[in-house]
Amino acid sequence: MTTETTPEATPDLVLRPRRIRARLPWTPRGDGWLVTVLAVVLALLIGGLFIALSAPVVRTDLGYFFQHPTDTFQDAWYTVRDAYLALFQGAVYDGTGSFAPIAGTVYTAAPLICAGLGISLAFRAGLFNIGGQGQVIAGAMAAGYVGFAWHLPVGLHLVVALAAGISAGALWGFLAGFLKARTGAHEVITTIMLNYVALYGLAFLIQTSAVQSPDNPQTSKLILGSARLPRLLGSGLPVDLGIVLALAATACVWWLLAHSGLGFRLRAVGANPAAARTAGMNVPRTTMTAMALAGSLTGLAGTLLALGGAAQYTVTPQIDNNVGFDAITVALLGRNSPAGTVAAGLLLGALRQGAPTVQAQAGVSGDIVTVIQALIVIFVAAPRLTRAIFRLKDRGRSAWSGLSNGLAVTATTVRRARYPRHVAAGVTIVVLGLLALPGFALSGRTARPALFHFSLSGDGAAWSAPSRPLVIVLCAVVLAAGVLCLTERLPARWCTAVAIFCLLLSFITWSIAGDPTGMNIVSLLQGTLFPSAVPLILGALAGVIGERSGVVNVALEGQLLLGAFAAAFVGSLTHSVWGGLIGGAAAGVLVAVLLSVLAIRYLVDQVIVGVVLNVLVLGMTNFLFKQIIAPASDRYNAAPFFHVWKVPLLGDIPLVGPVLFEGTFFLYLTYALVAVVHFALFHTRWGLRLRSVGEHPRAADTVGIKVNRTRGLAVLLAGVIAGLAGAMLVIGVGQQGVFSPNMSAGNGFIALAAVIFGRWTPRGAVLTALLFGFATELQYLLAQAGPPIDPNLLLMAPYLATIVAVASFVGRVRPPAAVGRPYRTG
Repeated sequence: MTTETTPEATPDLVLRPRRIRARLPWTPRGDGWLVTVLAVVLALLIGGLFIALSAPVVRTDLGYFFQHPTDTFQDAWYTVRDAYLALFQGAVYDGTGSFAPIAGTVYTAAPLICAGLGISLAFRAGLFNIGGQGQVIAGAMAAGYVGFAWHLPVGLHLVVALAAGISAGALWGFLAGFLKARTGAHEVITTIMLNYVALYGLAFLIQTSAVQSPDNPQTSKLILGSARLPRLLGSGLPVDLGIVLALAATACVWWLLAHSGLGFRLRAVGANPAAARTAGMNVPRTTMTAMALAGSLTGLAGTLLALGGAAQYTVTPQIDNNVGFDAITVALLGRNSPAGTVAAGLLLGALRQGAPTVQAQAGVSGDIVTVIQALIVIFVAAPRLTRAIFRLKDRGRSAWSGLSNGLAVTATTVRRARYPRHVAAGVTIVVLGLLALPGFALSGRTARPALFHFSLSGDGAAWSAPSRPLVIVLCAVVLAAGVLCLTERLPARWCTAVAIFCLLLSFITWSIAGDPTGMNIVSLLQGTLFPSAVPLILGALAGVIGERSGVVNVALEGQLLLGAFAAAFVGSLTHSVWGGLIGGAAAGVLVAVLLSVLAIRYLVDQVIVGVVLNVLVLGMTNFLFKQIIAPASDRYNAAPFFHVWKVPLLGDIPLVGPVLFEGTFFLYLTYALVAVVHFALFHTRWGLRLRSVGEHPRAADTVGIKVNRTRGLAVLLAGVIAGLAGAMLVIGVGQQGVFSPNMSAGNGFIALAAVIFGRWTPRGAVLTALLFGFATELQYLLAQAGPPIDPNLLLMAPYLATIVAVASFVGRVRPPAAVGRPYRTG
């Protein structure tokens, strides 16, 4: 007998989720707890291997292993034992009867729990919130400002500071949700951009007189005692009210998801937005609510950092302390459940708390802790791999089944645009033109001329332009472009391109007006392409290849970083620039192999794999840098480099020659790869097969295409290109380069944004990479010229511009239909 669903039953679906849940068929309890325990054991074993190999005595023993093998095993055992004992003593109990280690763990875990709750709540709503860093910074800054600038009674001051931090984080999250719901702007792009806006915005605010400490220009003023979180166990132990607030937030999230109509809607939209919309749920409103709630929880984490004394009761540019990104690991390790998030937060808090003791007592770099936590998440997220290693049978449905944070899901949860695209773009262009007219053209600064140079030497052709008339004409062109866009006389993309060009030229003219050195246009364009944009272009090409085949590659950041490390290390060992090139490419392939095996063979969520691989590579490179490279940098970090080569004849063309035909091998390799990738994707049989498995894998399988093999080869090819992008950072800039920890500096995330911004096409991704390269080089040259605005605002400008462009001109994007979705054969 079947029951027909009537329209009157729809409200019951929304308002009484517990009744619906009670009707679901019973499923057997899985063995997720056992998988988690075994994952921790595996991570500790592999981490112990790295610890043993990092010890000089063990490496010495390996030289005569076959003569005395017991020496190697004995020294390795003592090294690993001492390291893990130091970790336990630093995080739990040091044998002296003091509760300081466990108290420090609890104190460290509180913001991780809050931020992890925010990330997991967004995941449950089908949103990939990669903006934890920005939300933490926003919460810390708002709470800190109220804490030192407002004078309120004890108790009330703390409450108001907490409310300010939570509200600021909620606003930061709501911005991404609003743009997602109303314009279709992808939350991966907007949250990444908002991270940088918050980072540079905080650096700018700390330099203002209202915030800056009179004793230390790098910190804010001291937070008043009335706004500080009270200690729970006395002044000798760091445990404060933060852990209570974290547990209270956990209880609220549990109740919200399990016993409220809003929580049911969040889970329904995350599971199937189309079905949720059919059932009468307001998907855009739910998206905005989910991101606001996620931001409020992550903002609470920043509030605990500021008011809890993590930075000595001040706000500093480093107050985030990577909590925003570690929160993703906490959410994944906690299986996106409130209770699991608490346990994961305590585990990562213990690892963080014990890391300094490991380094101090055992002589092992604390970065091994980052490696261990990444390995734990990998094995937890890949239960099929863990079961295969331990030969376990699947006892039921694990907590990971049905979980999908893939970008393909989140990209389709937006509503239809309220206004036609040409209207939104036209209005935005007109508004920007009207703002630029008084801001630039009528400014007193434009009364002086602006000097433009058109040769690298600066002694060639130059133009001293009358600033005000030039800017007025440019603003008029912007307004005309907006009107033409509104009336559909010209396509919106052409109007947008003209408007962006005129606005940028207006800003440059206003910035350099009156400066005797002026602006070297050739240097600006040359630096835009090489070296600024080349690694972004290569990374974006790698992302396009992977995602066109249906595999999300969030691990681009890790591939760039490991490629740079391998290029420096291998190039130094071989004393060959080609050895460094091959080493960088091989490192990118190594990460790609891990991504392919975990995501394609063991069906781990692709976004989870990418995030964890980034963490793993960061920890590994930092660990190896401190253990191997730093002690002998002249031997292991002195790779040869490619020299700049100017193409004969072509390089002598005025203006164009120095820009396009003067660079290292990587510049010309990039030209070739862009052309080859575009041709291969859209004009070859291989490209047709690749795109088919990314769009309709089942249909491709039906006609005989091996879906997973095609995807795996595409990921490996993308890994080669991404590894080359990383190698370019060290050996391809035309001068001596060295590896430094985390030297990729977010380029992989920018490349990922370029893939989405460029609509998964090589041409669009290249143009987006050039836009970021132009912004990077422009702020560098303007900083040298002494612009009239703070350098941090210049650094912030390209990310704000990207948000405006995505919301107004790009809007909703359609990824390959099967991207992020694993394919099961048979």
